[in-house]
Amino acid sequence: MRLSLVFYAYLARMAVGTLWALVPVMRMRPAERHLRFQTVLALALAGGAAALYSSAIGDDFRPEFPRGWAAFTSLSGGLPWTLVVLCALCLGINAAYGTYRRRLGVATLLAACAFGLLPVLGTARLAPGDAGWQVAGRTAGGLLGGVAMGGVNDAMILGHFYLMIKGLPLEALQRTGVWCVSVVLARAVGFGLVLLFWPGAQEVLLGREIIWTAWRVAFGFVGPLALIWMTRDALKFRHTQAATGILYVAIFFMLMGELAATWLEFRIGIAV
Repeated sequence: MRLSLVFYAYLARMAVGTLWALVPVMRMRPAERHLRFQTVLALALAGGAAALYSSAIGDDFRPEFPRGWAAFTSLSGGLPWTLVVLCALCLGINAAYGTYRRRLGVATLLAACAFGLLPVLGTARLAPGDAGWQVAGRTAGGLLGGVAMGGVNDAMILGHFYLMIKGLPLEALQRTGVWCVSVVLARAVGFGLVLLFWPGAQEVLLGREIIWTAWRVAFGFVGPLALIWMTRDALKFRHTQAATGILYVAIFFMLMGELAATWLEFRIGIAV
């Protein structure tokens, strides 16, 4: 398995998740500068993933999928062309908010979030196992994983704006924190359902892959949830600097947990 394949899926999903994480604050004026910054980040992630595709797919992996330029004009394979379209939508969102056309910005952001299902589907089609329910399960898990990464990173970056601009209302940061906890909990529930109902999941994940499973659970679920909850107490006393510092650690945990999940997915074909 190529490491570039893992990072192709990892970056593509985080790009989509970064846009989804902006939905809770997309109508809040205090968060507009933050929103523009995050769309540039999503563009960089999506562009980086698209650039990785050719080396990720390789001649020895899924030979039936198109290569080179054909992959960017085809509806089969990993759909790297959808990441190029996502980059264009990120530019559109940034331009709309930058020129104070907020309704257009909201509409473009929602369109980008909906369109983002396609590149996530493309990453799910690359892993072994082609049954429709398997692809659907990996797509759902990949989307939740991307939104979890994007959400925690979004909260951490948003915290920096509170350090630079005094007097910002805390509602945006609090709302982002609630979003993060909800998504990570949904991701954990999805993992539990996979263990219960995915054929062979318990034997593999609790057997020969137990170390990776423990890493995935500790870094992807337990650590981030505990740390995000700690920010709640910090924000009660308006300690935004402390909350931002805690989120620094939380995003490290989340990124490591989702990297392990993506590695496991491409190694064994199970959505984790």
